[in-house]
Amino acid sequence: MDGVRNFRDSLLEATALGLLATATLFVPPLQVANRLDRWLFDLWSQLAPPPAPSGIVLVRLDDPDGLSDVASLARAEHARLVVTTQSRGLVAQDDAFVLGPIEVPRGETRRQRTGWNDGGHLLFEADLDGVVRWDRSFVEDGAQVPSLAQRAARQIASDSAGELPTARAAAESYAPRWLRFFSRFTEIDARDLRTDSSPLHDKIAVVGGTDQAELTPLGPMSTYVLVAQALAGYLENASVAVDWRGSALAWAGAALLIVLLGAARHSRALVCVASLAAALAMLALGTVVFRAGLWLPVTGPIAWLAIVGGVLAARAPRTAAPNLDQELVNARRAVASGELVEAWTRYRQISPTSALLPEIYDLACELDSGGKDRYAADLFHRIAQVDGRFRDVARRLVRSTQPQSSPALDHEQMPTSMGRYELLEPIGRGAMGFVYLGRDPKINRIVAIKAVDLASEVEPNELDDARKNFLREAEIAGQLSHPNIVTIFDVGETEGISYIAMEYLKGRHLSEFAASDRLLPPAVVLELLSRTADALDYAHAQNIVHRDIKPANIMYDSVSDGLKITDFGIARLIDVGRTRTGIVLGTPAFMSPEQLEGKNVNGHTDLFALGVSLYQLLTGQLPFRGASMTKLMFVIANEPHQSVTAVRADLPEHLNAIVDRALAKDPADRFQSGAEMAAAMRSAAQAA
Repeated sequence: MDGVRNFRDSLLEATALGLLATATLFVPPLQVANRLDRWLFDLWSQLAPPPAPSGIVLVRLDDPDGLSDVASLARAEHARLVVTTQSRGLVAQDDAFVLGPIEVPRGETRRQRTGWNDGGHLLFEADLDGVVRWDRSFVEDGAQVPSLAQRAARQIASDSAGELPTARAAAESYAPRWLRFFSRFTEIDARDLRTDSSPLHDKIAVVGGTDQAELTPLGPMSTYVLVAQALAGYLENASVAVDWRGSALAWAGAALLIVLLGAARHSRALVCVASLAAALAMLALGTVVFRAGLWLPVTGPIAWLAIVGGVLAARAPRTAAPNLDQELVNARRAVASGELVEAWTRYRQISPTSALLPEIYDLACELDSGGKDRYAADLFHRIAQVDGRFRDVARRLVRSTQPQSSPALDHEQMPTSMGRYELLEPIGRGAMGFVYLGRDPKINRIVAIKAVDLASEVEPNELDDARKNFLREAEIAGQLSHPNIVTIFDVGETEGISYIAMEYLKGRHLSEFAASDRLLPPAVVLELLSRTADALDYAHAQNIVHRDIKPANIMYDSVSDGLKITDFGIARLIDVGRTRTGIVLGTPAFMSPEQLEGKNVNGHTDLFALGVSLYQLLTGQLPFRGASMTKLMFVIANEPHQSVTAVRADLPEHLNAIVDRALAKDPADRFQSGAEMAAAMRSAAQAA
């Protein structure tokens, strides 16, 4: 009973506070809610406006003396009516063929002096924010004075012999008419009519100059264009209706949703999400009904919903946080019972602190010695983020994530830092220099640092250009953002050494699975390389080529099923001048014929290398081999490869077609995009 009473009291209090706060949004002079509703009216008016009627033509006339010529041409073309916003009337006004703005005395500030006897007023009334959104007639001295658009609509309806009853009824109404704005009308310059007046044939011509303008939901609009908009609304019976029943329905819907929010008051997240969803739904409803011709002011109901939802969310009890003490007890209990993977799962729920590092380290070492290096690497990584120099955690992290790295690296020559990065452990040495495990102290992030001594790679007179090109190419590679491409965080230079700080990856290079006794299942290979092809397709769309695709540059983590292409653009990064050794950049066995010939490389080159990688990961051997570099280059350029099924008889026959196309000598015969190659490999995986 107390729960029901508390629910009722909380809901009533929140509802009352919401109504009071919402009411203040309607109080003059700000009238915030009304202004927001008008803003929505303008926004909805701009969304997919209906097409303008073809029977109305705009004639731009900035010369006041040219109206009589336009009227004469319109008569000759049997135009239906001429409507003008120019205040200077014609000399002869003996019929209603030409209508203009008539004089309406509405106080000296609104007095409109014109030379027209027949027509309507041009006194558009602005809304509270200065924007014109409706058209209406006035009553002066007991007589109704129609707007110019109303008068023109009456004339057209009268001439149509009863064919436009709705237009006649709308034009006779005194009530303000909220305008439905149309898309662009056909518009011509009055000077062009002298050579070709046919656009006026059987049309309603609305004539005016650009010297008069009004502010509308579509922005500033010349007065004669606004008259055409209002006239089209009368003739098409297109307007925006404001019905109190629609507003009542919106408020009733908000009240119902508030009751539902009260029922969910014990969940702060649910209240917030439900409030946002209800507000968006109400906005969507307003958009839909506006397109049907009904304006539904929803700012008030939405504000009520938001305020009540905020009050209920603020008073909702916080979701109980996980009992970290109990998690720690369970983690230690799992360690004691030898359930190491279960303990790893428990410790991952706990933020590591300095006090917990010893026991987490011990668990990681046990996982590592038990062959569960993927789990160990995760814990070593978490320890390193807290204290990168804790015991030998950096060395163990490198060993558990990249066991293929040589352990005999020189720690004595490793600098303590590079730029702002703290260096923890050497990871490996390659053609580009050293790779280090590093830590960004600003955000406590573990990174991999590739350091390149460009002075040892290029001639002295080319060193400055080499450094500039290195930084530029690294920045270009750093713009790549794809889940299957390693992220580059930073590039820089310190003490003559250029470096790249990038994402440190946990996992194994696919080159570890390229030996005949360690091959992955064909379906797994096809899936992994299809992701690689997708990543290459993305990079090629950015005009970036890898140049050195091979299994050693593709990292795979079986625990998270994550795959990343590494060293993206690295071959290009050091191709900044003539190398001192003169060797060909890249890995020769994976190079395409055109790359070996020194031609410009493009995406086809990467896809050829991916085909070589596919061959090696399926069979455990390379498709092209030679006793020397010269022989290898000749084989790649001229000799066919052995089919994969000839090397490994248990492979499906349809894999031959994919590999053959990927390794075609002519780039035109290969897959034309990474996406195409990825689709072919996925289809083959499903058929396997």
